[in-house]
Amino acid sequence: MPQTVCYEQPLNERVRSLLRLELLFQQVSHAIEGPSPWDSREALRGLFDILDLIGRNEIKSELLKELDRYVTTLNRLRQTPGVHLDTLDRILLEIGEAADRLHRLDNRVLESVRKTNFLSTIHKRIQIPGGACQFDLPALHHWLQRNTEVRTQHLREWLAPFAPLWEAVALILRLIRESAIPQPEIAYRGFFQRGLDSNTPHQIIQVLLPLGEAIFPEISGGRHRFTIRFLEQPDPNHRAIQRASDIPFELACCAI
Repeated sequence: MPQTVCYEQPLNERVRSLLRLELLFQQVSHAIEGPSPWDSREALRGLFDILDLIGRNEIKSELLKELDRYVTTLNRLRQTPGVHLDTLDRILLEIGEAADRLHRLDNRVLESVRKTNFLSTIHKRIQIPGGACQFDLPALHHWLQRNTEVRTQHLREWLAPFAPLWEAVALILRLIRESAIPQPEIAYRGFFQRGLDSNTPHQIIQVLLPLGEAIFPEISGGRHRFTIRFLEQPDPNHRAIQRASDIPFELACCAI
């Protein structure tokens, strides 16, 4: 099967936040595994971005609302002919376990990470361009010289309280993505537009293109419709332009 690249466009603010959190958790998870002090710096920056993002949103309550909505939606499927009840029960069990872990998450534990003196000092300085230089933060410079195992242990300790959030985000996005099967479409002269049923809770538009294709989609959309323009930009020093030819691609409108 040919490899593809998936481009996603969220259709509401809640999913935008989930996708940003997913990126940050993936960034931190990857950086923690690296042995270099630069990897540890990247992990810390990702941790601070997570703290900033969840600090601006009632993320715990938002996740619980979303999981509760999925339980209601999925339970309605029980009477639908052809539904695999074992699969449905397994998914509902996953949702219940994720919700239970979120309910037991104490926000004060997350706040204690934010207020750790070592981290809070770095957090304040890292917002300044070059502010994490060794002469500004000798404590950070000292920590970065410690062996990889010590730094990794500390990073894992700081990230551990966020595990229920990460698990819930990953589950919600997985269920959204699995709610639709990509279908073949054609963008005539590099342009595609489609209306959406505003009564259906569409959440993500996915556009899949073959790996290595010299174009990328620019997607915009809302509750009622979305558009896709396929652009090419062989030289990033010059502005991208819309492809004039017809573009075959795969499309999924994810809704749950």
